[in-house]
Amino acid sequence: MVEGKVSIVTGAAMGLGSEIATELANMGSKIVVADMEEEKGLNFVEELQKLGKEALFLKVDVSNEDSVEQMVKRSVDQYGQVDILVNSAGVTQGKAMEDISAEDWDFVLNVNLKGPYLCTKHLMPIMKKQRYGRIINISSIAAMMGGGFVGTSHYASSKAGIIGLTIASAKETAAFGITVNAVAPGPCRTRLSSSWLADHEDEMAKTIPIPKVCEPTDIANAVLFFASERSNYITGQTLAVDGGLTTIGKVVS
Repeated sequence: MVEGKVSIVTGAAMGLGSEIATELANMGSKIVVADMEEEKGLNFVEELQKLGKEALFLKVDVSNEDSVEQMVKRSVDQYGQVDILVNSAGVTQGKAMEDISAEDWDFVLNVNLKGPYLCTKHLMPIMKKQRYGRIINISSIAAMMGGGFVGTSHYASSKAGIIGLTIASAKETAAFGITVNAVAPGPCRTRLSSSWLADHEDEMAKTIPIPKVCEPTDIANAVLFFASERSNYITGQTLAVDGGLTTIGKVVS
């Protein structure tokens, strides 16, 4: 499916990003683990290498253009190509709208929306030259439902922006053999949600048609589909992986 391809996965040092990177590596992709968390990233790369996978850690701040540009350059210097980009780095905060400072807003939007934009921008010329590329953005059903719970207006806004970015990027790249799609997780057992789920998982599960929260592997499998040849004729789409939650529109407040 992705044998011999080179994948950059942002936010891959832990959590959902590491699950996605692991699945891609298991299918034969070379992995660039791009993250701010250097120690965790290096440890994760070591784990992959012990399993016989080819992996490289690069420290990157996705909200900083110089940092992103260096990440892309070093990836190409190392492997000669980049075939797959997974924009999975993300942050959130639980704050009511009136308590969100301008700095809070910028922090969340810079990582969650500016980051994918910068990574896509700097990989576009390389993928266009290759006439091949797969870009997968991680959005959220928060984009479709205004947040999963009270206090995520900046997070929901950033993830809604991802859907727009996905469509716009797809239009600009389709003629070059590049597809751009997004995966929108529902309530999922990730690093960002773990503390909230500890108190609300049972209540949350009751609102979902498939009555359980999703696992990181569910998201990784969707990403793998978009990264593979099986999605050749799909671009500009957002796939909700949410157990059917968006079909009924319920949220926990």
